[in-house]
Amino acid sequence: MDWKFWKPEKHSDEPTANWPVDTHASLQHVLGLYERADAAPFSSWVAPGIEFSPNVRGVAQAGVRVYQLALYFWLFAEKHGALAARMARESFCLLADAAHSGSGDSIDQLLDLHNRLAHAFETISEEQRTFEQDGLTVTLPMEFFLASAYFKLAPDSPYAGDNSSVMHGDDYRLAACFRHATEQALSVFRPMIQAVEFSAASLPAWKWSVQAGAAERHLQRRHNNPLFPLHRQMVTASDVHEARVADNRALQDIRHELSALGREFYSTSDLPLNWRSFLDDFRERLDILEDRRLIAGGANDGLGDAISELRQDVLSAWRGAIQKNRQSLTALDREEAQKAERRAILVGSDWTAQLFSQGSLIPPDEVVPALLSEAPVEFERAVTCMQADPRLHETLANCRVSARRLVESLRAAGNEVPQIGEKLRMLDGTPGQVPA
Repeated sequence: MDWKFWKPEKHSDEPTANWPVDTHASLQHVLGLYERADAAPFSSWVAPGIEFSPNVRGVAQAGVRVYQLALYFWLFAEKHGALAARMARESFCLLADAAHSGSGDSIDQLLDLHNRLAHAFETISEEQRTFEQDGLTVTLPMEFFLASAYFKLAPDSPYAGDNSSVMHGDDYRLAACFRHATEQALSVFRPMIQAVEFSAASLPAWKWSVQAGAAERHLQRRHNNPLFPLHRQMVTASDVHEARVADNRALQDIRHELSALGREFYSTSDLPLNWRSFLDDFRERLDILEDRRLIAGGANDGLGDAISELRQDVLSAWRGAIQKNRQSLTALDREEAQKAERRAILVGSDWTAQLFSQGSLIPPDEVVPALLSEAPVEFERAVTCMQADPRLHETLANCRVSARRLVESLRAAGNEVPQIGEKLRMLDGTPGQVPA
């Protein structure tokens, strides 16, 4: 993201030699500053001459201080990339939580809020922020937008959920604090970020993604999981970062290919004489992209919507070419139903999506441990898919034998896996029926 709105031309000439170079050390240093009442830049959160009433001051202080913290991670992303900044932010919140239980989650929520507000501001044109007042043209500054939106959305804010625009001047006061705090934070954080080098290996801990991509998802399965060999149970922050880079690259490749496919389709003004094979080629290529999206996993619903939109336009052109040929329309609908049924198997669970893909991220000797690592609901979906498709009955039978053997060896070694009995009962169900 291009955070132009907080980039003044002023730069600090402060030397970088005394700043931590190691990522983890830098995060610890920032946390130390954040926790001290007298440490810059967080001690300078309020602009000179600004005062808040007691019921507003705490909310304003928390918002401005976390906004300053957000500037650190935005600068970090500017130098090292968004994925590296995300790892650094996760580690910071874990460090904060270790120091004061629950504080990391609170900081993380406010950082999320400031990220959303910054994204929202970038979508607002200058015309939308401009109005006439007493014959003068007034453009609302970024700080005012952040201040008013923050007061309406922040936890414990006296203005939360208030649809009125009356804030008794607190929005203007907070805007002044945001502007002042930006200058204070950048004067400290610019030289600090110039010094720090990113190395995921220096980070002792991380948070798993809520919607993990395929590579990260398999790391989740392996991590400290007795179903896997001991050397595969060991996962590091470097492994997680590399997996996220790979997952992000997979989605970026799909986006680029979809964009090119869209340009190719929409540049066609008239359908060619061989319109059926022409449109079927687009449909097949879009189906491949959708399968790859489902396999890649992660937070990619927006990409799915874009694929679906282009696919519907292809099908609309197809139906327009068929017009009133009922037999052809019926055949097209039948093909679409078959494709939907096949895709339902693919999306049954992370395990099925990743197992049936080319170049699967699940090694052959980890197929069963990966299956047994799925949550019961996802596990049941995977088993049901294998039961419903005769082509997968042999796979299901092999999974039963291997799962029994694996569980017996674990129990013999004194290890017990949660919910494993329930999963074995599901595997033993007859085709089309999972035992209750």
